[in-house]
Amino acid sequence: MTEVLVADDEALARVRLRQLLEMVLPGVEIIEACDGREALLLLQGRPVDLVFLDIRMPGIDGIEVVRHLAALGVEAPRVIFTTAYDRFAIQAFEVGAVGYLVKPIRPEQLSMTMERIQRGWPRVSLTPDGARRRWIVSRSSGELRMVAVGMVLYFEAQDKYVRAVHAQGQLLLNEPLAALETEFADRFVRVHRRFLVAHDRIHRLVHEPSGDRFIELVGYPARIPVSRRLAPALRRKILAPD
Repeated sequence: MTEVLVADDEALARVRLRQLLEMVLPGVEIIEACDGREALLLLQGRPVDLVFLDIRMPGIDGIEVVRHLAALGVEAPRVIFTTAYDRFAIQAFEVGAVGYLVKPIRPEQLSMTMERIQRGWPRVSLTPDGARRRWIVSRSSGELRMVAVGMVLYFEAQDKYVRAVHAQGQLLLNEPLAALETEFADRFVRVHRRFLVAHDRIHRLVHEPSGDRFIELVGYPARIPVSRRLAPALRRKILAPD
């Protein structure tokens, strides 16, 4: 083990963990991130042997960092979650954590966790029933871009990619539309084989004399095609939302 990433939004927590790691793993290189976004930026450019992630961080939290690693094509590191709360343990292990340390971390806790990792060295294994993401993250030309799920107007499948369109632009995702539909079923509705639209951004359903159907969005000029098969269910949902 040669390189370790510590991600925590509390500077004192990072200092404390660095000191403990230098005791338990003398000679290891330690890099630091102050939040989940910075952790993802560092991980996409330099794979590390082990990651210590604080679960509760502003923006992208530790659990969500792990979920984004696979989508970004980053080789999964070994992950240890650090937190002041013990109630997230089940969720942490569901997404493949190899350790869970409750703050304040004691040297003997860290030593036992490191011994277990060095014996087994399991990697992160994401499960389909992981927690729903709050952010959409993509990597383009080496740049990490992100937008809150609540800001996405619609998803559009295009050849090998899916566009996540928001008011300020778009992100290109290497994820299937069907997986996004399942994950965000409470927020997006399928209107076409290529489109998912945010429920609360639908202004009206337009039926043209030609027989074509479109969705018009609130405050956005795009017109989203609606398939003939899905139109009746969509009309009912607009007229009588859940």
